[in-house]
Amino acid sequence: MKAPSILYALLLAAPFPADGERPEPPPRTPLSRLSQSVGVCEVTVSYSRPAVHGRTLFGEVAPWGAVWHPGADELTTITFSHDARVQGRPIPAGTYALFAIPTPTEWTLLFSHPSAGTGGPRYDPEQEALRVQARPREVPHGEDLEITFPEVGTDTVRVELHWERVAVPFDVTFDVRAAAAEAAREFVAEATPADGRGVWSWAHYFYVNRFNTPQALAWATDLAEAAPMYFTLALQARLLAVEGQPEQAVEVARRALEMAQAEAAQPGVQADAEALARELTEWES
Repeated sequence: MKAPSILYALLLAAPFPADGERPEPPPRTPLSRLSQSVGVCEVTVSYSRPAVHGRTLFGEVAPWGAVWHPGADELTTITFSHDARVQGRPIPAGTYALFAIPTPTEWTLLFSHPSAGTGGPRYDPEQEALRVQARPREVPHGEDLEITFPEVGTDTVRVELHWERVAVPFDVTFDVRAAAAEAAREFVAEATPADGRGVWSWAHYFYVNRFNTPQALAWATDLAEAAPMYFTLALQARLLAVEGQPEQAVEVARRALEMAQAEAAQPGVQADAEALARELTEWES
């Protein structure tokens, strides 16, 4: 049997796999990555999940009043797909390293440019992009560090760091309306005739949520002219009504209801036409 040193020499002499194919051992601490969408915006967190292992974390492992990295060997990062506000303060879109200064009654959360973690999770004050305050709360024991999204609204997501018996929540808010309007403009600008359903969906989204409706009406009008069918005409009529043009809405709605008779077998047409007929009565009055 060959001695271990000879075996290692033989292994080192063999060609290594190409980059990206090299087998590597798993990290000592489990890694986690999770994302949460907020309209067309998104928050993504990547972090490692160390365990308590009977230690006293806050005040000892994470000293009060000192910069602490919430994780283990890997840098904890948070990515904002669009410009955002954290605890009400603005931060540009991008990826940031997350650090914290814990105290018993208030935490300071530090968001640094990723280069701050070069060579390991070390904080560099010159790379700091934002710092905000957050209040910790006492919760049931959590053995492994966990970052979650416990609350999601139309434009805000709550991010919460939980370890041991401490949870620290902070809010991330996006200008979802501006982001949606920009995403829609980009989509429509590159749309082909095959993308008609997508254009209709964006116009309908703005109608339902009652913003960017002048632009939505322009798109719906183009669709109705290019493809006059029940759903394109009905959407155009509804947007005309929203934009304060009831007479034009009545005219287009009547055309849509005529189309509905021929398209009654299409899914959803009959039920929506009944609703449109009631709306038409209101517009006529």
